[in-house]
Amino acid sequence: MLRRRPRPVLVSTCLLGLVLVGACEGKPAAGGAGGGAASKPGGPAPVLAVGAPAPAFAGTTLRGEPLSLADLRGRVVLLNIWATWCEPCREELPELQALYTRHEARGLTVLGVSTDAARDFKTLRNMVSGFGLTYPVIHDEPNRIGAPFQIIGYPASFVIDRAGTLRWRRDGMIPTGDPDLARVLEAALAEPAPAQ
Repeated sequence: MLRRRPRPVLVSTCLLGLVLVGACEGKPAAGGAGGGAASKPGGPAPVLAVGAPAPAFAGTTLRGEPLSLADLRGRVVLLNIWATWCEPCREELPELQALYTRHEARGLTVLGVSTDAARDFKTLRNMVSGFGLTYPVIHDEPNRIGAPFQIIGYPASFVIDRAGTLRWRRDGMIPTGDPDLARVLEAALAEPAPAQ
């Protein structure tokens, strides 16, 4: 009996699918498809390095207030990039709110950035209200955040320390009580704010 050997493309595709389980497929970043200028055709998506300075980002919150990552220097930021249509994104919203409530007084800001289309703005507002989110949320409809943060799917989350350095990245959902995130947040919150 003749046995068929697995095709390398099929095997590679299955392995990639296993790696990306838990994350929604993201829409292309503004200015083109993929993860930014550093992407190589056929190569893996670049990953923004932990320990690097966080890229600049600014927008307007749903409350109409301008806000940038530079404005949050001196605070620890849990940056969460998401979309209303993404089920894992919706599932992690209560955990993000709980972390914000628990650690805000110690210097944590959770910053949500929704990349939903303009037509979904009402859905976004209703979701933020329905989940009782009290942390700032920016609607980044043109997805200006996608390329500099090299977003490959949703949700994507980053811990940025008080000095503006990336300390942690998660591509996929943050589970309730995530011990890895808790450890990174605790270490970052224990550090003093840098001298101005």
